[in-house]
Amino acid sequence: MDWSMSRTVERQASRMANMMQMVGADPVELVRLRAGEAYAEARTKCLQCCNARECLLWLDANPPSREAPLFCPNFRVFQNCKKAG
Repeated sequence: MDWSMSRTVERQASRMANMMQMVGADPVELVRLRAGEAYAEARTKCLQCCNARECLLWLDANPPSREAPLFCPNFRVFQNCKKAG
């Protein structure tokens, strides 16, 4: 993998983690869902996502957006992995 691709993958991974945190998704629950298959699918969707700009704007909003990130292809699965409590 060349350097530019490595940076892209790193940025997307970071973005996915940030999105999960913002919507209250539990990463452990995502990994457990369908024996890790849901995590792998979510990662792939994030890496191939064409909404990166919209995602960054939503994540960087100050104050944080109160609107659900419906543009996110992983939003539904993240909603299914909400943290308890």
